[in-house]
Amino acid sequence: MKRLMFLVIMMAMLAAGCTTIHQSARGTVPLEAEWVVLPFINNTETPYAAERAEAITTALLYAKGVQRLTPVPADVLKDDLLLPARGEKNLQAALQWAQNRGAAYAVSGTVTEWRYKVGLDGEPVAGVTLQVLALPGGEVVWSGSASKSGWSRASVSAVGQQILEKLISSIEVR
Repeated sequence: MKRLMFLVIMMAMLAAGCTTIHQSARGTVPLEAEWVVLPFINNTETPYAAERAEAITTALLYAKGVQRLTPVPADVLKDDLLLPARGEKNLQAALQWAQNRGAAYAVSGTVTEWRYKVGLDGEPVAGVTLQVLALPGGEVVWSGSASKSGWSRASVSAVGQQILEKLISSIEVR
């Protein structure tokens, strides 16, 4: 009986920190090519969730070995941060800028969840999608989606970084 109770408790603890990841690839991408991180779309009610995920993604791409990661200049971006736009104009403007610049790859993303659950424990949850686009055509060469619920003492950014790291580590490079 004690063993059964122990197993039930362990399963419940494992389920509380679950991660769901789905990804697909259509080939490998070179790390030495010029990359651009496009403005992320914020599909959450959390202000600046997209900017937080963007910053983490940029740092993780450098850590993965991307050698030339060009930031999108602020003057390219537009002031469409109010709902319901969520950043689509910024995304399109940045994509056009990256294509004109001659960048080889662009990373786009959507933040689908970035918050603390309501309740006693207030568990952090994060969900994102990423795509690697080959430029200038904009074909998707890699796509991934991940979500995770963390423990009550974890931060949302830590949970977000964990799922972004798992996604980025699954990009096949040469």
